[in-house]
Amino acid sequence: MNKQPPSHILFAVSSLGLGHATRTLPIIRYFLQKNWQVSVLAHGNALHFLEQELAGNDVTFIEYEDYPKLERGTGLAFFYYLLIDLVRTTLCIRKERDYIRRHQDRYDCIIADGRYGICSRKIPSFLISHQISFIMPKGLGLLGSLVDRVNLFYFRQFDTVFIPDFPKIEESLSGRLSHNRIADRIKHQWVGLLSSYTVQKVPEAEKIDILFIISGYLQEQKDSFVHELIEQAKKIAGHKVFVLGDTSSKEVIRMEEEDITIYPVATGSLRNALFNKADLIVSRSGYTTVLDLAEMDKPAVLFATPRQTEQEYLADFLGDNNWYATSHQQTAIELESLLASAKQCTLFVPPWKSSRSLRIIETAVATYLPNHLFSIVIPAHNEEQYLTDALTHLVKQEYPIDLVEIIIVENGSTDATPKICAEFARQYDNISHLSCDQGVSRARNTGFAASDPASDWILFLDADTLLNSSFLAELNRYLGKYHDERLAVGTTEIVPSDDSSAWARFWFSLHNLGHRLSRTSFSLQIVKRQVAEKIQYDEELHYAEDLQYLKAAQRHGSFFYMQNRGVSSSTRRFKQQGYLKQTFIWMYQALQPECMKKKRRYEVVR
Repeated sequence: MNKQPPSHILFAVSSLGLGHATRTLPIIRYFLQKNWQVSVLAHGNALHFLEQELAGNDVTFIEYEDYPKLERGTGLAFFYYLLIDLVRTTLCIRKERDYIRRHQDRYDCIIADGRYGICSRKIPSFLISHQISFIMPKGLGLLGSLVDRVNLFYFRQFDTVFIPDFPKIEESLSGRLSHNRIADRIKHQWVGLLSSYTVQKVPEAEKIDILFIISGYLQEQKDSFVHELIEQAKKIAGHKVFVLGDTSSKEVIRMEEEDITIYPVATGSLRNALFNKADLIVSRSGYTTVLDLAEMDKPAVLFATPRQTEQEYLADFLGDNNWYATSHQQTAIELESLLASAKQCTLFVPPWKSSRSLRIIETAVATYLPNHLFSIVIPAHNEEQYLTDALTHLVKQEYPIDLVEIIIVENGSTDATPKICAEFARQYDNISHLSCDQGVSRARNTGFAASDPASDWILFLDADTLLNSSFLAELNRYLGKYHDERLAVGTTEIVPSDDSSAWARFWFSLHNLGHRLSRTSFSLQIVKRQVAEKIQYDEELHYAEDLQYLKAAQRHGSFFYMQNRGVSSSTRRFKQQGYLKQTFIWMYQALQPECMKKKRRYEVVR
């Protein structure tokens, strides 16, 4: 069995400010270099920017509407528009989910930046966010807890949240935006800096004294802010360059007398060259800008955009640490004084830079993709009624066929079971058929002994148990999500396969609860190969053998219970004995000492 890399990744990028696009850009480029097929979903300026930056690459671009801008108006109008826009945002997220539900089969995984609805239960989905907890506007502080709960709900729809920051608070650029109680309750990965800038050597004659990068989506505030900066820049000596983040224009303005050049937007090599040439940066206190400054070791003056609580918090946080000179835009702009302060600051020193961050993301993504090799062992004794259905479900798995082997161990059957085994083994290269003396424990041990030594996990599956077509993909994803938690053995939720009555579902739910609490199972045991190599089923036990096996396995790691309705099993034993009676029989058998169990045979129900 050979592991195969996936091929197609969807990047979903918010257009509420170019920061989402600029920090996602290096990840897109990295996966393109790794020969992935890439699609990009975005809107407006973000889409135009990425199209320009990625021109010449084989990338599919998808234009899709984005969320409304939440900060509009003042006073009561602010609260009115905020409520309206929150409702519109919720509806947009629902539309995103419908969209990805229709198109998810095209992709192997998703990385979203600021797009909370572009995620899937079927394929691995990741979110990039540093704002794990929002800073609430004045007057809305009491809503902070509610907003955190909403955040938590959306974050948990993703397999992992990539936080572009560092794990130690004293080395953090985002402060309590990312280091908070919500982060502790979600699956997350600290990835460090994400910047699309790369260091270049710059001749002294080409240096820029001050580079003004003024993007952002609050256009009504931007024009007056830019005008004031240009007026003050005219009075300051040196070569000054402005980049306005306006993808709708291409006109470059040169003010020769004041030594000012104004670009509407800078992309590609020009964008990187300007940043490298600059001795000092003046910009918004947007988080992506902060990441770029740390990547390139640039001093800066940062202005917080009014009514953007995230930027206001960052300006205070970064200024208090004396990493950058910061100011709130509501105050009078004293550019010359701020420039002098910036030159006295002690620059933030990142623990690592973007090249390592990209490798961290690649490694994290790889743990969720189809890379686990599964060996499925099925003991089969007189299972002609169920075996064909079980095997048919297995060969229809939406999982690479070369990452799955199926071993059927026929043990002492007197019906058509051997014939069914032989027929499937003849048709499918990844199915093998063995025989052994009667006994379910011996059959399982025999199957494991014949399994591929390269397999990662062993599934011991009863012959009357069905796995739906997406089960192995979802199991692979689950194991990737919790790969760092020393998982050794586990099981899943089981539903009835041949009885849809409320009575059957009720009793199965009781058994599921019992197995979850007692860390036991029925119909399916999932064991890590390294653990399975250290233990075996007791071949003298003919019932409750799985209890002893599970107990032994848990000495080598953690038990897991995967909540997934993709596994179903027959109700044949319940139908013959009755649900209540069968439950008591199993409880009695479980509580018996092993010496008594070894003296009895298990009643075969077919």
